[in-house]
Amino acid sequence: MKFLILGLAVMAITIGGARGQGVTPPPAADSNVVPMPAANWLFVQVGDSYASDGKTLTIRGVAPQTLMFSDRPERMTGDALTTKFIEFWGKGRDDFEKDPPNATISTVIDDKTDLVVVELLNPRLTGDTLTYDIKALQGQLPATGKQISLFIDWWYGPGWHGRWRGGWGGGPPPYRGGRCWRGPYGALHCRPYWAN
Repeated sequence: MKFLILGLAVMAITIGGARGQGVTPPPAADSNVVPMPAANWLFVQVGDSYASDGKTLTIRGVAPQTLMFSDRPERMTGDALTTKFIEFWGKGRDDFEKDPPNATISTVIDDKTDLVVVELLNPRLTGDTLTYDIKALQGQLPATGKQISLFIDWWYGPGWHGRWRGGWGGGPPPYRGGRCWRGPYGALHCRPYWAN
């Protein structure tokens, strides 16, 4: 629940600028760019509406930008093109195809927030329509709804060596796992090497 609340806060702050736009390029000044540090990340995808038959989830009007945030060791934000997120799904040592992620789905049904937990598999993106195969873990997803948000966990950043994970890597030098730059208040905003 802590991560859901944190995710909702991040989304509320950033979604107004993310809808209908592509990923903003990083600043040109290399002095502000640093390699992406080790972290575990949650991803957020939002859409205008959805439909589900209990085995698939189809999101319509999915945002072109998939948002990211971390909780530790340093709180960071990030972004990736949704097209690149889907392309990367089955690549890397610890990809989602090998280890399907869980996701909390937040929707609005009859003007009330509805939360369901599912396992996500086999994403397909056509235009602004994103479809996942799903396995229900907690709750029952209504057949249709609006204002859908997916909070997808966890993906481990470069150099992260948790109990079972090795983290992604393999991008071009000098930022093999990705790169980050500091905002005016010192916070890091990051982008994986595969994100654009």
